[in-house]
Amino acid sequence: MLRLPPGQDRERGGVLVETAFLLVLLTAPVLLLVGTVARVQAGAYAVTAAVREAGRGYATADSPDDAGLRAETAAGVVLASHGFGLEDATLTVGCDTRPCLSPGNQVSVQGELRVPLLLVPDFARDVLPGHVTVTASHLEVVDEYRSLP
Repeated sequence: MLRLPPGQDRERGGVLVETAFLLVLLTAPVLLLVGTVARVQAGAYAVTAAVREAGRGYATADSPDDAGLRAETAAGVVLASHGFGLEDATLTVGCDTRPCLSPGNQVSVQGELRVPLLLVPDFARDVLPGHVTVTASHLEVVDEYRSLP
């Protein structure tokens, strides 16, 4: 039988390797979860700001023909600044009465944004969703003292 000199151990360095392995094994899923939650939260901020700015753009338009384009452009700029595209979102603009831009009228905007989840593998798409849908709504009042377009 082989005897080691006093003070020497066969398991020398094993704790450092095991600790590093466990640290990587446990830290990677936590970082992935934090990144996913942050992306969904960014989507929630983006859709909230997009519907607000779309409502403002619509309610302050000079003509009904320009209102839809202004709302879409405003929402697109906001979504792009948060890292999303207008193709990922759905905006719906509605009014209480016609014409929409009549003074005191309320313009409502509803929006949905599909936020893709990070690193969901293709084989798990049937079981896990590949995206989360976040929604927001905003109600904008047309200025009562504006002239009719």
